[in-house]
Formats: sequence, C-alpha cells, structure tokens
Amino acid sequence: MLQIILLLLPGVLSQWRVSYVSLSPVCAARGSNVSINCRYEYPDDQRVQQVIWCSMRKRCNCAVKPYVYDSKSNNNKKNFQYIGDKTSNCSLLISNIDQTHSGEYKFRFITSEKKYTCAPRVTILVDDLKVSMNRSRENGSTIVGDSLNLTCTLSCSGNLADVQWFKNRDLIRHSEPVLTFSRVTAEDSGSYSCSLRNFKTTLSEEITIHIEDVTWFPTVLIIVVFLVSLVFITAAVILMRRKAKTQVKPKKKREEAKRSLYCTLQKNDDAVYSTITNPQETQDVLQEV
Repeated sequence: MLQIILLLLPGVLSQWRVSYVSLSPVCAARGSNVSINCRYEYPDDQRVQQVIWCSMRKRCNCAVKPYVYDSKSNNNKKNFQYIGDKTSNCSLLISNIDQTHSGEYKFRFITSEKKYTCAPRVTILVDDLKVSMNRSRENGSTIVGDSLNLTCTLSCSGNLADVQWFKNRDLIRHSEPVLTFSRVTAEDSGSYSCSLRNFKTTLSEEITIHIEDVTWFPTVLIIVVFLVSLVFITAAVILMRRKAKTQVKPKKKREEAKRSLYCTLQKNDDAVYSTITNPQETQDVLQEV
C-alpha cells in the first residue's frame, strides 16, 4: 500500500488543530491504496460528535455536502474508509484509487459546541504507471547482443521504491524499477509491463520489444548467392546447347545428302543404262532390259 505519512506540524490555534506532514502534492499510482495520516486536537471539555472528509474538487466550502466520508452517513463512497477515531486520529484510506480521485482533501470535525475545518489541504495526484525503454542502438531494430533498459515510471513521482515486472503477463523475479538487459537474446522478445509490488491493480500498459536474430544472415546470404549462381549457370548451359544444335543440323543434312545414293536412268533403243552415282566414286553400270 502506498502510504502518505503526514507528520504533525504546529497549528495556528493552541487547542483547535489538525496537523499534516506537508502541503506538497502527493503522487499515487492508479489502482493503489493511499493512506492519509493526520491528527486533530480540541479542548478537553469537548466531545466529538461527527468527523468528515471532503473533496475540494469543484468546490470551495467543506461545510457543504456531499462528502467522501461522513460518520453520520450510511452512503459513504466505497473507495473511502475512515481508519481514525473520534478522539485524535483522523486518518483516511482511499482504496483502488484512480484519476477521478485526484484533487484536494480536507478534514472537518464537529463537537458539541463547535465545527472546525482544517485550513490546510492535502493534494493527491493520480497517474498510470508507464514503461519506458532506453537502448544502446538509437535507430533501427534491436538485434541480439544489444543492451537496453526498461524503466517503470510514474510521471508525478521521482522514483519508485518497489515494483514487480511481468513478461507476457507472467511475473518475473525482479523488484527494481529498472529492468536491465546487458546483452539481449531472441528469447528476450515479448511484452513487458510493471506494477507496484503486491498491487497488480496498478499494472501498466505493455511495451513490446522484438529482438532480431541476425546470426543466421551470413548462411542465408551464401545459400541465396549459390542458388542464384546455379540458376544463371543452368540457363547459360541450356542456351549453349540450343545454339550448338541449330548449327549442327544444316551440316548434318549436307553430310547425309553426300552419303545418299542417287540413280539416273538413261534410255536408248537397245538398252536402258542406269547410272549410279556415289559421293566417293562414280561408275556406269549397264543393265539389259
């Protein structure tokens, strides 16, 4: 529980007094519990009949209803619980606080003879926890071996004392506001969020980090170059073979024509002469009919 310890300060009046620690604004994380501790004094002959806490949001007078807490009312706001008494302790607990509870608060008490409202006000600011990232590589992707820090922050507060971290909604063992990765790996990729310790209701929005593993890149590059080269070589071989075939066909036809035999028939009155011509030698053969 986030507590606001309000210590006693000297009051203006000697016997009628309500004391707080500081008038500085108090920062609270949405979803946390805030305890406003205070004390009040009055003359010994007085008896306290009613204690009141009022929100000064959109109002300037604590004597006018509605109140966030009234000891004589049965309809007090569920987030506000009076943990003081009717003697000297005027502490108030605000549970599961959110942005609608931001503002100034005053304590007021009524005795049999007098109504007294504390002049100072307690100011509460409520904001969401956020995760910010700081990495060694300013531009481009985060790759294996880089370093980065994730910081759990509250805009209206300087430092957070004790937090808890989550990766992909699972709790991880780390309680410092800064989650440090000296050398990230691909396994560190995921969605990270933080909350106040033991208060998961204060969970921040997730921030997603993706770690690129480039250790495989040289191997893939070699494979790609090899495949491209193989395609070009195969295409060149096919073209050369096609070109060779187109040159061989006419030559082959000429050679076949030379090797072929042809006959020339010659006729006269007495016989038919057949001349058989061979590319290598030529001779006349007389055949009688």
